[in-house]
Parts: sequence; structure tokens; C-alpha cells
Amino acid sequence: MTTDKASVDPADRVSWGSRLVAGIADGILSAFLMMGFMMAYSSATGAGVTMPLKALGALVYGVEALVAGSMAMLAGAGIQLGLSIVLGILFALCTSRRTSIVAEMLVGIAVGIVIWVAMELVVLPYMNPTMAARIALMPLAYFIAHLLFGIGLGLTPVFVRTFGRKPRERRRMGRPTEALPT
Repeated sequence: MTTDKASVDPADRVSWGSRLVAGIADGILSAFLMMGFMMAYSSATGAGVTMPLKALGALVYGVEALVAGSMAMLAGAGIQLGLSIVLGILFALCTSRRTSIVAEMLVGIAVGIVIWVAMELVVLPYMNPTMAARIALMPLAYFIAHLLFGIGLGLTPVFVRTFGRKPRERRRMGRPTEALPT
């Protein structure tokens, strides 16, 4: 079924720039939800608050990332934010103003689970064995973090609606204002 441009309500159109900004904001939120949970869990279990960032940084630095310090953490944060922003933009490009938040939330959670499966079965064992060893110590927390990531992605319609608003026309006063007597 095709839709021609004349049948699309102009109020439902969202500019590409607004979608891009919405996707970036959504990606950042999703990354913060995921990494915030992982960092809090790591801190609570005694692994250290920076362990998830260092484990991600091991993709660049290898096992030395666990002792490398701030550069490994910065690399880990950059990897997480970068991938999250890309996924947020992709979600925003596929979302309209009319997209149901519940439907998008379910799709976001499904994508989070697919990413978790891909990370567990393909990416971590072959590309980042250091992180795979760390994640093996907290599998449930890693799964929950991906669910939170999916929930963040599911909020894309909220961001698209927020950043896709048209500037409101200024209201004019009903009668002209008068100068105060001196």
C-alpha cells in the first residue's frame, strides 16, 4: 500500500532535522539507562563502578583496559554512546507522530533482547573476550540492562513529538496597549 504526499496530514510531518535531534536525544537516554544500571549494579556487587566502562573499553585496549584508567573508560563510554545514538536515530527515522508509544516500547524491548542475544553469542566471545568474562559474572544484570536500553528506545515517539513541534504562533493582544499616565 502506497501513500502519496497529498494524503499525509501536514500536522503529522516531522522534518529530518527534528528526527535527527530526537534520535540523538533518545540514544543518549538509552545509553544512560543501560550504563547507569550496569555501573550501579557493579558498584553494589563490589566490582567497582567503572568496570562496565572499562570492559567496553577492552574492545579497543584488550585486557589492559581493566587497569588502563581513564582512557579505557572514555573509549567504553564513547562506544556505548556512539552505538546508542546510531540506534536512536534509526528508530527516530522509522517513527511518526502517530506511532503508538506502547507499540514502540514493545519493539524497543524486542530490539534490546535481540542485541543482548547478538552480544552474548557473537560479539563478545569473538571481539571482546575480556568483557565476555566480566559479563559472565552478572548475566541477569546484563539482560536487565538491555531491557532498559530497549525501554529507552521505546520512548522514541515522545522525542519525535517533542522535537517535531511547530513553533507556536504568537498571540496578539485583543486591544492595543496604552501608555501609563505620567
